[in-house]
Amino acid sequence: MTNNQELYQKKLYIIADHTRAICFIIGDGVLPSAKGRGYILRRLIRRSLSAGLSLQIELCSGYFEELVDSVIDIYTGVYDEIEQNKDQIVRVFLEETAKYQKAVEVGQKEWAKILGKNVQIKTNAE
Repeated sequence: MTNNQELYQKKLYIIADHTRAICFIIGDGVLPSAKGRGYILRRLIRRSLSAGLSLQIELCSGYFEELVDSVIDIYTGVYDEIEQNKDQIVRVFLEETAKYQKAVEVGQKEWAKILGKNVQIKTNAE
């Protein structure tokens, strides 16, 4: 396996593993915040999104809902709370995705100012 393939596999693993954790945490009633468990949740979501962006997966492509469905299929009967809370899981993830996307856009603008260039990175808002 080449280095690029290994990196690609690592990013896919991050997305899958973090999505599973995100489902369980939101299923337990935790919401993203700046402190404690909510902060951990926010970091997991953003790391998953970052891994997706590095694989050129669009933030609003709907891949997360498919992954949630897979997690639910695997854990139904063992952890039924995630199936019961699917709508909330998806809603919270999509809200955090929008916040992350805005943060990325602001960061890109700041880098463009620092570099003194017209740097533009494609986002889903365009």
